[in-house]
Amino acid sequence: MSKSLNKYDIAILKWLSRLNKPVFQNDIPKQIGLDLKIVTKSLYKLEKMNLVERKPAVHNKRRTYIVSVNVEKVVKTLEEHGESILTLSEIFKQIAEIPCISCQHIYKCYEGGFHDPIYCSLLTGYLSQRFSLKNN
Repeated sequence: MSKSLNKYDIAILKWLSRLNKPVFQNDIPKQIGLDLKIVTKSLYKLEKMNLVERKPAVHNKRRTYIVSVNVEKVVKTLEEHGESILTLSEIFKQIAEIPCISCQHIYKCYEGGFHDPIYCSLLTGYLSQRFSLKNN
């Protein structure tokens, strides 16, 4: 099995990672707009690469699989392929949340200056919130 990912594999991995919960395999093509055969072939390949796990199930009286994703492995694999699970708008929203972006003192802010980032309560609050959310 090839270790390289094609555009369909990447699209499926990004969608599953953002969803971050198990989903029925037969629902995936409808949700991401790909052909059933492409999705089935990609999921088989991704399962062999240990990026997704498929468990047999019955849904709407039909045999299918429940697909779950290993987000940590997927993020690492996508980074190796120069991809991210985030869309550009999601990345922009994260950047826009940084308090320095809208701070009126941004051009006067430097270490040792009157406006020092080390003592900035807005930046400290933002960083402590971001790191406490990721660690929980």
